[in-house]
Amino acid sequence: METNLDPNDYQRKFSECDERFEAIFRLTSAASKIIDSDLTILRVNDALADLIGYSADELTGTKILDYACEEDKQHWHELQDAMWQQGKPNFHLDACIYKKDGSLAWVHVTTIAFKENNVPYAYTILDDFTARKQLQESEEKLNTALQYSKMAVWELDLLDRSITRSEGFDRLFGLNDPKTVFNEATLLAWFLPEDREQLEGLFQSITTGEDFDFQGRIYTNDGIIKWINFQGRAEKTPAGKEKILGTLYDITREKQAEREKDDFISIASHELKTPLTSLKGSLQVLERMKDKPTPMFPTMVQQAVKSMDKVTTLVDELLNAGRVAEGQLHLKKTRFNLFRAIEECCLHVTAAGTYQLLTEGDKGLEVEGDSERIQRVVVNYVNNAVKYAPRSKEITIRVEQQATSVKVSVIDKGPGIAAEKIPHLFDRFYRVDQSGGQYSGLGLGLYISAEIIKKHGGEVGVNSQPGQGSTFWFTLPTITAERNIASSP
Repeated sequence: METNLDPNDYQRKFSECDERFEAIFRLTSAASKIIDSDLTILRVNDALADLIGYSADELTGTKILDYACEEDKQHWHELQDAMWQQGKPNFHLDACIYKKDGSLAWVHVTTIAFKENNVPYAYTILDDFTARKQLQESEEKLNTALQYSKMAVWELDLLDRSITRSEGFDRLFGLNDPKTVFNEATLLAWFLPEDREQLEGLFQSITTGEDFDFQGRIYTNDGIIKWINFQGRAEKTPAGKEKILGTLYDITREKQAEREKDDFISIASHELKTPLTSLKGSLQVLERMKDKPTPMFPTMVQQAVKSMDKVTTLVDELLNAGRVAEGQLHLKKTRFNLFRAIEECCLHVTAAGTYQLLTEGDKGLEVEGDSERIQRVVVNYVNNAVKYAPRSKEITIRVEQQATSVKVSVIDKGPGIAAEKIPHLFDRFYRVDQSGGQYSGLGLGLYISAEIIKKHGGEVGVNSQPGQGSTFWFTLPTITAERNIASSP
């Protein structure tokens, strides 16, 4: 049956439809807008206005590109091309837009093309996922921070005792397959027995809301012992699940530094105590004989001076080591004859008459540097030869010109040094222990010497084999022709 409607009824119904659309468009919770093919905003709803902080009037008539992040503008142009050049009715993109307060909002954009009176338009819906984006970025930053800090995150389920872990956890333990099943028993098996028992007791006794901080040692897959610091807190999830959530990181270096510090304090105390005790004894004797000197008086004075020199040397090493560590080792560079400087600084060895010191090489070689500190390096090398090769009565100091440097070598005929010890000789606090013997010193001499030479732009090294003596050497840059000309009168 046909129904004839009055034209006024059609107009009224269309008008009612427009009003309903306007109401739905304005009040829908989905941020929406209508744009034309030039990306001009023709109409926005309340949700979009609330999203980016502008009023509908402020947004109407402006272009989307006015609010788009620079890196996303090309995507909006791709939308234009797809919808109005290629004729695709739908288009999706993820974009960031600037809000009125200058902050960013990340949105999923769904766009539907349509025509009205043969004019192209598009209806777009913006789904705000800023919170998820920020969470993702926070997780990425956390993972990056954990990676560079060598810290790992882990979680122990207190019901089934399973462990969830981060990538850093696997790196620290040397695990190659992230799918490897890991639980409390697996974790405890990595620890040394004495530490394993303590950690197991901690896991068994911890209660909800309690924090813990545990340090223990593990064997890695490479057979290396590492110190691990576990920190965590026992918690209960809203669903009633009990777990321990925490971090762990490698503290092996810190433990080594702590041990070195303790060893150094012990060594320094011992080394200072010996000459101070001797000095105190000499002064007490001198005090008693001050009014009536005996034939022993000169000997006691000499002994006191010797002990004082020893204390001065030890204190000087400590001060220089501190300057080196703080980057405060300053050089007073001059041009000087290297051969002559070496002969002058080693008079104490030749004067004693116990060792024969042979200096050979180019007597005319000149270098540019801090002569006093270079002499200190040579003295340290020679003193080491005397200390560690006491039966080598002949010590040779060789000075030779090389292609771009001058090389100084101190050669002894002592017992030599084991190959595994050579890489550590210039380390701070390292002292060679030959055949169980103990030698005096703080283990700083070669360390300071190496830093002095590095400061000059040179290198240090050792050539040695057990039973064949040792050669400690260093190099200094050759004075260039330009510097020779510049320094000519």
